[in-house]
Amino acid sequence: MAFISSNVYPEWKGNLLVGSLKFQYVSRCVLDGKKVIKEEKILEGLGRVRSLEQGPDGYIYVGIENLGIVKLLPEN
Repeated sequence: MAFISSNVYPEWKGNLLVGSLKFQYVSRCVLDGKKVIKEEKILEGLGRVRSLEQGPDGYIYVGIENLGIVKLLPEN
């Protein structure tokens, strides 16, 4: 799980990213206070999500079983 606080993903700032080991996806959760008001799957079908971290460079890195580390790049 990672709380987005970086300017790399300005539209995601304050959102929560959650990885699913069993269902093999990363979900972006939009929060209103402590309540999730919207959920969007942003990464699916690559494998079991083992870890999810925001690096010191502001980018999100996802550890995926049998694949390695994937860097999420924002769309421009």
